[in-house]
Amino acid sequence: MDLFDLAARHHGVFTNDQASAAGASDQQVRTWLARGIVDRPLPGVLRVVGAPVTWDQRLQAATLWLPGSMASHRSAAALWDLRGFDRAPVEVVVERWRRRQRPPWLLVHETKDLVGGDISERRGIACTSLVRTLVDLPAVAPEAKAGDALDHATRYDDTLLRRVRVRHLEVARRGRNGTTKLRALLVERGQGEDLVDSSFERRALRLILPSALPRPVTQHKVVDGDFTCFLDLAWPDQLVAMECDSIEHHLSVRAHHWDRERRRRLNRLGWTVLEFTHFDVTKRGAMVLKELGFHLPTRS
Repeated sequence: MDLFDLAARHHGVFTNDQASAAGASDQQVRTWLARGIVDRPLPGVLRVVGAPVTWDQRLQAATLWLPGSMASHRSAAALWDLRGFDRAPVEVVVERWRRRQRPPWLLVHETKDLVGGDISERRGIACTSLVRTLVDLPAVAPEAKAGDALDHATRYDDTLLRRVRVRHLEVARRGRNGTTKLRALLVERGQGEDLVDSSFERRALRLILPSALPRPVTQHKVVDGDFTCFLDLAWPDQLVAMECDSIEHHLSVRAHHWDRERRRRLNRLGWTVLEFTHFDVTKRGAMVLKELGFHLPTRS
């Protein structure tokens, strides 16, 4: 029936109201419960028995249990595939919550400043938009982790950081959780420039900017036919790039082969790619600057 098709599209759960709208009577629902066709993970929410029990299902059930709510904060970050939030608690936001008893695995936030642009959907689950998620994250995540997610999200969209800033200014107020941390993250990132892919790259940028070296371009896109790659820090006029060689990005066989193909293609295009480790950038900064200086002009 249509109701079970709906459940299949929404991680195996639906509400009593949805069952009624689909034509199922209260007696039918009681029969399904008695026969073990469905069970009730939360009041007013039904789950098709046999549907895989997943984090997505639990999050969907939470949003159905609390009308008007949506996945938010770390849960929304996980839905948006932001780095560092693959294992997130079940967390929702709602404009008004009557403080009814909640299951211990569910975190509920209350806000009065949601607008239409803050609302989105991922994997069939209502959630806060990417911009709103990035605005909310510093309230519940360490500043460094929220900053890394911000850098990750803005890697391929140079308008996103500005939109986060605008929304932050719209909702910022004295005493709002995370306001001070997000302000610091935005100030650190200037007026939308210096978008980087990791805190490691940001440390490299902090090393270079005060020096006499010219300012690099971050996440510079190189395209050559069917080949596309992004360079961490680049000086395109000199065809010089600096790669932050972090082990976390080179653990798979696929990554290993891609790195070598990438290096060959860049060499063929005339690029000089200088690779430095985390230790180099954080402990041997003078060496890094000296090496870059061999290949780059200095500012007068």
